[in-house]
Amino acid sequence: MTFSQWLSHSADAEFESFVRTRRDLLRPESPTIGALAAAASSRIGVSRGIEALDADELEVLISLATAARTTSEIAVGENPHIDPARAEAALPRLRDLGLAWPTSGTGPSEASDTASVLAAHPVWRIQSEAITLLPTSAAESGRARPWQIDPATVDASTATIAQPLIHNSEQAAVAEVISSLRGLVDELAAAPISRLTSGGISKRDVSRLAGTLDLGLEQTITLLLAAKSLRLIGVLDDALDPQWTAADDADSVLAGDRAELWAELVAAWLRESLDVTQVAAGASENERLTVLATPKKALFKGYGQSVPAMPMLRLSVLAVLADIGLGTARSARWIHAEVLRRHPLLQAHDFAKTESVLHTCVNLGLATTPLQQPEHFGPSRFGLRLAAGLDRAMVEYARQDPSIAPLGIGLEAIEVPGDVIAAVTDGLGSEVEKVLIQSDLTAVATGPIEPRVHHILRRYAVVEARGQGTVYRIDADTIEASMQSGLSPEDVLAELAEISVEALPSTLEFLVNSTATKLRRVRVAGARAVLIVDDPVDLDVILSDQAMLPAGLERLAPTVAIAQLGPERTMHLLEAGDHHALLHSATAPARRRRVITQSEPEVNVRRRPRVTDGHLGEYIRILRSSPTGVSEPASTDEPLGLMDRLREAAEAKTRVLIRIADSQGRERTVEMLPATLNAGRVRGTVTSTGAEASLSIARIISVDPAAPPADGGPAD
Repeated sequence: MTFSQWLSHSADAEFESFVRTRRDLLRPESPTIGALAAAASSRIGVSRGIEALDADELEVLISLATAARTTSEIAVGENPHIDPARAEAALPRLRDLGLAWPTSGTGPSEASDTASVLAAHPVWRIQSEAITLLPTSAAESGRARPWQIDPATVDASTATIAQPLIHNSEQAAVAEVISSLRGLVDELAAAPISRLTSGGISKRDVSRLAGTLDLGLEQTITLLLAAKSLRLIGVLDDALDPQWTAADDADSVLAGDRAELWAELVAAWLRESLDVTQVAAGASENERLTVLATPKKALFKGYGQSVPAMPMLRLSVLAVLADIGLGTARSARWIHAEVLRRHPLLQAHDFAKTESVLHTCVNLGLATTPLQQPEHFGPSRFGLRLAAGLDRAMVEYARQDPSIAPLGIGLEAIEVPGDVIAAVTDGLGSEVEKVLIQSDLTAVATGPIEPRVHHILRRYAVVEARGQGTVYRIDADTIEASMQSGLSPEDVLAELAEISVEALPSTLEFLVNSTATKLRRVRVAGARAVLIVDDPVDLDVILSDQAMLPAGLERLAPTVAIAQLGPERTMHLLEAGDHHALLHSATAPARRRRVITQSEPEVNVRRRPRVTDGHLGEYIRILRSSPTGVSEPASTDEPLGLMDRLREAAEAKTRVLIRIADSQGRERTVEMLPATLNAGRVRGTVTSTGAEASLSIARIISVDPAAPPADGGPAD
């Protein structure tokens, strides 16, 4: 029994369960059993079904695929390599996903009253594409699979986390990550980093930036990627020296609501496709990645999945943490094993990646660790609400876009819910506008600091520690750098006194005055003027004018001359000599170069129409109202229909006429007995020559049943 025949004769409950599970296969333009069976049997249809399996179900499917290499009809109960208990639990799920179906047993009306699936249906078949997608060879069967983790190597112990510790850690983490993001953008605004030829920045610059911000390398890379996604940083529009720096509107965004900023940061992190551990260490020994650059090659191997590996891993970790429950923590190894049990084919299956995601969850306030067991992780209140909100968002998004089935995850639906933002707002204290400047030249902010005060302190101090409060260290280098821009000692002390809770200590006044005394020994002033002309002839006329002799002009270049007087006095002489000129003001704001924040072009994806919830019942009725008998298929040029027809011909061992086009566009007809269909090619025996042939499905124009032999004998 082929898959399309099983769909035509299956019970109403089984058929409806399959259709509702595989909403991604439904096409409103072709509501037929043949089109539905062809879509489920295609390579992309089978691969998406396999993605939705857990570890136990995948093991059963691999055993079925291994057995299908020798026979298409699989007696599940008689196969010694298939665990009957595990198969009993997995077969209904495989049937709902369209990966396996029964070919013998009791009828539909009797099967619904049968308690055991294997007793009702002892013989099953699977999709042929599953054989090529799964590890079924002898060499692959001998290797350990990523999801096969020995339970003896996993620490299954639990730890308890007190509620006050959870509240304090999540609030401190949110305040610290916002402060770190602000400091990161400030550093890039003050000291832009050169962009490499690959578009990113070097690990050396990132390490220097991490040392300045007192952050880890992976944490700094995470913030850089998020800042790029949020368009807080961009590249200067300079062909000679493009540099990564802060965006033009970064200050206004960072000065906005902190809870909203945290929500945007978390959403950007969840959607990020790059893995921080690979960016920090390199994708491989021969390929070193640079931060903020798009890799040229795929970082994860394997067939293409509907959801990128890293967003899937982060969402899975959040779901596992939510299932652990508030106040309880499990080891990182246990969490990693649980993630692989739920999603065994997850390409980011390394423990280091899962551990990095867990540490980032702690840094974002989504998870916490016990004091005595830092290798254990448990959810925070923010993490629990975020996981529940994402589940609700995915269910709602699936109603709008059923194509995310059967996995049920869409990156477009990843947003931080409003109740999580409200909880973060309640947990964050008000920002302080005054700091305590102590005699040891440290400025202490007892809470989250207001951005304006932070920018003032960053001119004269460096950040020493972050958290719910921030500690700044004032030193001679920062004071000297600020005074070199033209500030007087009185300006520095007045600006610091404005944000200080108490009177400035005498040590700070001594530091500022001593720095000013040292700088006064050498002064730079703009006493001379420079003349720049467009035409050398204009400069010749000015130099030959007797009225310009007091200026003492000295020609340095054909269009440049320097005067012994200041700009204003030189301008008066030019006006007296009736020379039209423009005075350049040194106090005028310099033209700011444009910052490009859109570093990657937008891609418009055209989506095919889907069957919505309101039309699903009518769609099922139309499918079930079609004739139950399998009629003679008509010629079609739809690739999925061709594949389904070739697959059924191979299973029934009947010849077909294949009309195919060669590389020059010439058409020819081949009569073939198909044997196998996988990897986009059909292999079989040509009737006229008896030779084995392999044809590309992409070149096939039509497939029709071959006429029976003239003598009335068997087809074979």
